[in-house]
Amino acid sequence: MKKLTALILAALMVFALCACSNGDGDDGKTADYTPDYGELYYASGDAKFGIMDPADSVLSALGDPDSTFESNSCAYQGKDKFYYYDGFELLVNDVDGTERVTGITVADDTVQTPQGVKIGMSIDDALALMEGMEYAQAGDTYKFTVGSTLLRFQVGEDNTIVAIEYSVAANDK
Repeated sequence: MKKLTALILAALMVFALCACSNGDGDDGKTADYTPDYGELYYASGDAKFGIMDPADSVLSALGDPDSTFESNSCAYQGKDKFYYYDGFELLVNDVDGTERVTGITVADDTVQTPQGVKIGMSIDDALALMEGMEYAQAGDTYKFTVGSTLLRFQVGEDNTIVAIEYSVAANDK
């Protein structure tokens, strides 16, 4: 269990470092976003939401978080605002004057994506659940992109998923 926890923490640190780079060499400015996540949304209870949804409506639907945290943002103006819920966390940023969901991280194996993918699942089983969706593989990372959303699965040494993260697709930042 300690090894799995260490792998998850390492993967989350990699994802956090990647978030500090917009990856496309632009000036960091953002466009007026309309959420476009197609099948790449997240759901908790009756709340269905995705990347670039207005944060106020998502946070209202989810209710009070277990905890929150803020830090200076290196990818957006102002602060990164983290909202921690049971099994997942939201990252919220100011995008052109509107607070929007810019990241969703599955934190443990107690929750799953709407397609049924969970931490600890084999990548082969996860890809079967994502059938019909195109993806790109770079080493131990599998990336699915729909509209403004990038969904990443990070795979550990035993070929199981150790991290799941939704973020803004690089060409949309």
